[in-house]
Amino acid sequence: LDGVGYYQELGKPKEIIRKGEAIKCPPNIPHWHGASSDTHFVQVAISGREKGEVVWMDEVTDKEYHESFKR
Repeated sequence: LDGVGYYQELGKPKEIIRKGEAIKCPPNIPHWHGASSDTHFVQVAISGREKGEVVWMDEVTDKEYHESFKR
């Protein structure tokens, strides 16, 4: 909804998300999303129960986050 953020599925390059853009997170695909390193990021996550409950995995560590910039 505002700012600049990132979205990355396991094994794929990081995508930049900007204000007004939407990302569809496929079920059963490990991924992460969050703010860029120098800009705020406001997001809304909507999930439906028809495909099962959301399973939150491990947090992305600072090292993993900064490693994604090297890709």
